[in-house]
This record gives sequence, C-alpha cells and structure tokens, in this order.
Amino acid sequence: MPMTRAAAVVLLLASSLAMVGCGRKGDPEYPQGTPMETHTRPDGTTKKEPKKPTRPFVLDRLLN
Repeated sequence: MPMTRAAAVVLLLASSLAMVGCGRKGDPEYPQGTPMETHTRPDGTTKKEPKKPTRPFVLDRLLN
C-alpha cells in the first residue's frame, strides 16, 4: 500500500519536531584550548566566556 503525500508530510513533520526536541539545555561546551575571559556581573557573580576574535569577518559590515 503506497504512502499518501499527506501521510509522508505528517511523518516528516513529526520526525523533524522530535529531532528539534533532542537539544541539551545549558551553556555551550567549547572545544579544548579555547581562550576564555572571566566577566564579573554587577551582582558579583562571575561568568567565563570565550574571547571574541579581533579580526573582522567578511559579513560584519552587512550584519552591523
């Protein structure tokens, strides 16, 4: 019995929604050796973030 087009679309949407829900909540994990900076927030807590690159990217002029 061939699958109808509507059933195929429903199956595709259901599987894509299931895959989207497989993410992991939390801070991103950076590769080993990534240079990190420590930022102190006004409430006194600290947070480590990767250093921003200083060289410009080709699309920076379009995005900013």
